[in-house]
Amino acid sequence: MNYYTKNALLSSVGNSTNLIELKHKKDGSIIISEYGGRPLGLFPREDCYSLLWINAEIKKAIKARDRVIGGDRYWISPERDFFYKDPENFRDWFCQSSLDPANYEILAISETSCTLSSGIFVLNQRTKQGYQGEITRQFKIIEEPIRTGVNYCGLEFLDDCILYRPNLKVNGWSLACIISGGPSNPGTVLVPTKPDPKPLSYFRYIPATRLKIRENYVVYKVDVDDIYKLAIRPEDIDYEKKAKIGYIIKIPDSEDYGLLVKLSDDIPRSQNECFDVARDHPNSEIGVVQSYNSESPNKPLLNYGEIELQLSPFKTIDNASHGKAKHQLIGYIGKKEEIQDVIEKYLGIDNPFLF
Repeated sequence: MNYYTKNALLSSVGNSTNLIELKHKKDGSIIISEYGGRPLGLFPREDCYSLLWINAEIKKAIKARDRVIGGDRYWISPERDFFYKDPENFRDWFCQSSLDPANYEILAISETSCTLSSGIFVLNQRTKQGYQGEITRQFKIIEEPIRTGVNYCGLEFLDDCILYRPNLKVNGWSLACIISGGPSNPGTVLVPTKPDPKPLSYFRYIPATRLKIRENYVVYKVDVDDIYKLAIRPEDIDYEKKAKIGYIIKIPDSEDYGLLVKLSDDIPRSQNECFDVARDHPNSEIGVVQSYNSESPNKPLLNYGEIELQLSPFKTIDNASHGKAKHQLIGYIGKKEEIQDVIEKYLGIDNPFLF
């Protein structure tokens, strides 16, 4: 199964972890997973597929304590320091299980919000220093910041991470797993920018068949058929736009389109506020808004893409490094013309190029 309705998700997870359903006052709802401490399914309508990617074998993944369950997760960066066993050469990528899936517990629940927290320990692979800390994530259903008349569901995140060591050069990192129909039905990432942007490739060169550069936005294909990563420099971001990145896809077995948008004012504004250097050009410029396209070796099952925000750098408070950031994720579902109108309102992009 590549796509989940809400009922299919609840049935598939079963009793393998606690799930919380946050309901919008209309039809929308969001499913929060205690395992992994994240929103797992996002449903703008009662009967639709989740706009967040969910592992096709979700129950098996949870029981195996696999980090790859889907949803929208919290990491820290730079990736080089925390995710490569050989950071100098960017080799032997791995994810420290104490960061993801960690050991989240539910602290509080209401009809429209919940709070989860986990202690963490991360080892800086470059310095070999270990950092104890804690992540607390508060999720709250919100109204759409721009009225559209289209079916939607909105969630606000308040991510609060503390590492008990001062003066760390660390960013919070928000990563939403997105669905794709593969090469036959790819999705399109849209990033609004200032005029004449200069997007970065974090891995190998992104070919023109996958990347389009327009006057005031960048377009990127997500077909989960090959590995590429796009990044946008803080110098190119249009901070006046409500949304910093969006993703549109035609919903399988439907005439509808889905749209996810990520919003935040708590992101780096300059090169010296972001530390996530690129794998293939570590001495070059750094990107703040990012999107990842994976490959899917176990076809016909399809892996995920990502839309990502680097969050504001940690600040030293009381001899510890503290990262606190607020951001929003809003999902829409509707006819193509309706979704294009939402894109124009949030991203300022009229009649966008779509893959």
